[in-house]
Amino acid sequence: MTRGKPMTNLELATSLGSRSTVLGESLASHIKEHGTLVPHVFMTRVLDHVRTNAGAHESDPEIAAILESLELGLEAGDRETRNVISMSFLSEAEREPFYATITPLLGPRVRAHYDVG
Repeated sequence: MTRGKPMTNLELATSLGSRSTVLGESLASHIKEHGTLVPHVFMTRVLDHVRTNAGAHESDPEIAAILESLELGLEAGDRETRNVISMSFLSEAEREPFYATITPLLGPRVRAHYDVG
């Protein structure tokens, strides 16, 4: 991502993949399977990964890093990227039992989403 240019879905997915080995492998497999990035589909993989690992003390730094990438996407993402984060991760996450576990790790933009969502 260059300064002044909004983050794209591919840049977000790459950022997420760089924060988590599992998500990096998942991104590669996703692109191989679909031939391209399908952002909403990939974001369900991110949600599944967080759901599976939230609350495991040893995964806290990884989950925090993933949430930081989502925070950055809400801050610097283009409209489509913000929509993918909002609709395919945040709206789903708040309905999940693990949400209480990740709440302390949420950044201000993600928290604002929940305050108005």
